Amino acid sequence: MAYVDKDGTRASELSERSGQHKQVVGTLIDELERLGYVARRPDPADRRAKLVVPTQLGLDQMAQARRIVSEIEARLAELVGRDRFGEFKAVFTEITRGC
Repeated sequence: MAYVDKDGTRASELSERSGQHKQVVGTLIDELERLGYVARRPDPADRRAKLVVPTQLGLDQMAQARRIVSEIEARLAELVGRDRFGEFKAVFTEITRGC
């Protein structure tokens, strides 16, 4: 869900963003759809392609996840200081993006 845009995202783009094979992403999309978090819709830009679009349940879960992450980050920044935590996040982001 972290890589799904609220207006929808193609499975191929989800694969790129997550670094996972298309088959793995397809399986995850199937499961998220079965659980009611996403739906597949035709892509208006290319009717042959499908967009993975979050449902209201999915949007609610995404909002809840953002709140939880914000709370965790606030506690950590308080623990080590905002500047140090900001530096940590910048370095961690750099590492995860492959420098």
